[in-house]
Amino acid sequence: MLASGFKGFTNASVTKLSMIAFSAHTFFSSIMDTRNTHHLQYANIERGQYHKIITKNTVFSNSGSLLFGLLLMYQFRILERQRGSSKYICYIVTVSALSSTLETIYIIVTNALNIKTIIPSGPYALLASTLYLYYKTVPVSFTINTLGITFSDKFFVYLLAIQFYLSESKSTLPSFIIGVVSGILYHANVLGMKNWRFPKFIRNFVKKYVSPFVDTKKPRSLSIPTQNTNVPYRTQTTQTTPSEELIKLLKDMGFQDEERIKQALIQSNNNPTRATEILINS
Repeated sequence: MLASGFKGFTNASVTKLSMIAFSAHTFFSSIMDTRNTHHLQYANIERGQYHKIITKNTVFSNSGSLLFGLLLMYQFRILERQRGSSKYICYIVTVSALSSTLETIYIIVTNALNIKTIIPSGPYALLASTLYLYYKTVPVSFTINTLGITFSDKFFVYLLAIQFYLSESKSTLPSFIIGVVSGILYHANVLGMKNWRFPKFIRNFVKKYVSPFVDTKKPRSLSIPTQNTNVPYRTQTTQTTPSEELIKLLKDMGFQDEERIKQALIQSNNNPTRATEILINS
């Protein structure tokens, strides 16, 4: 029960690069036998090891967490397609900085209360924030009724998330809560976070030197001629009028041109997920 749309990493270069980076860091940490040293606790702050506030987000503590974490990232690539790669990487940096700050405050406060706290290594807060955005902004494409219970195409993603967070038991709960709070703040556009962007010179540098190596373009479709090329071929399509509910849904996702929204919904046969991808790539 996966969301429909382009396969692979088409229009999801940030997701692709993130998955490679997380895998590489976890792999090398495993070889160096340092995977269990990346967690964050008050002693790190006390010793001035502030780099761990950042590095603990980039390495998974075990192979099970890595597997489920990568699967979640792959499913969340639809969020990058909704927003575009430039906006999506700004979201990742913004939420990572916000959640890391909140985690550090949490450790300092709990230490003051004489409560020993350890934040496990891994992007648990970032993925919790992204899970919240997925829940809020990605529409359901279809539902399946089994034994009187209705499941949507998003059910598999939620199941993955449950397994991912249970893999580290209760230790990931603080990061999960902080991540959801960060996602709520971002979605509410507190301090205009949705509008934050990297400087133009950084965007130009990435576009010129990084994008060519990680971009996955949409494959070109092959046109197959009919047997009689002299007879014009007409495609008969049944066009259904898009509902106001779907139009409003896409407007809430940031698309403002109502005429384009209607055309995308007609082309996608009122599939909001497919319509979103049409709008992004048109």
